[in-house]
Amino acid sequence: MTPFIIRTLVSLIAIISLAGTATAERVEATYNFIWNGFVVFTAETALEHSSANYTINMNVRTRGIMRLFNRGEGDLSAVGTIGPEGQIFARHYVSKGRWGGDDYRKELFFDETGKFLRWERDWPDEWLEDYERAPVPEAMQHGPDGLSFLMLLLAESPPAATRVFDGDQVMEIRLACARGSELKESRHSPIKGAATKCQFESETVAGELIETEEQQKKRLKEEEKARKKAERYARRHKGEDEDAEEDEAGFPIWFQHIEELGYTLPVRASFKSNWGTVRMYLKELKTSDGLHIER
Repeated sequence: MTPFIIRTLVSLIAIISLAGTATAERVEATYNFIWNGFVVFTAETALEHSSANYTINMNVRTRGIMRLFNRGEGDLSAVGTIGPEGQIFARHYVSKGRWGGDDYRKELFFDETGKFLRWERDWPDEWLEDYERAPVPEAMQHGPDGLSFLMLLLAESPPAATRVFDGDQVMEIRLACARGSELKESRHSPIKGAATKCQFESETVAGELIETEEQQKKRLKEEEKARKKAERYARRHKGEDEDAEEDEAGFPIWFQHIEELGYTLPVRASFKSNWGTVRMYLKELKTSDGLHIER
């Protein structure tokens, strides 16, 4: 998966997560990402945890029109421990898959305090050449990783800002929430009604992308070419964004308390891409307790 897409999906990890006080030992959530009425990505997340340990697995794959540009699939996993006061200590993180015919893998190892020890990275040469990054100071090389971050959302009072480290960069993730939102019915999700709306923000604070003028021109040219191709496809196949009237600035996320589950989940989100607005919908939810909600 190209570094650009990886960075986008790492940002989305913060919303593809299980927030609240979990009771089920295993929770599985499937999210679809919709552009102009078409499903372009699907993410399946599974979380298992006890009072002392957690394991998270995620599969992300391209769908529909996106596969015309790049066929891609990625598997991410994170393992760690939970301290007596709810502290999260990342221990092991893996991101691997295949994108556009190229295999990739990145594996991070942390010590018992969550401090980064080492990594193993096997990326295509083109990725390494075109996406050079500034070095991350050693003092900032510390967990949580992007997946382990979601465990912080299990706390009764999640932090307003958290920094995550993925080996290449350190990102600061922020959420600002307010109650009183109402979700309209959608054919993409079984969820509607009262919700809490949050604004999601992410910022690279170390490991910034180093891009020459020539590389920037190349990237922008490729993005514009992809955008025009996508628009032509949408016109021919009569794609329609049913939630266009809900388009909002920034990166809004809607959380809803699921009565049958007993806690809160992210159920929708909206973000801008070089193609236009992409929306995320919770499509299916399953737990080890037998709960099953599906559209």
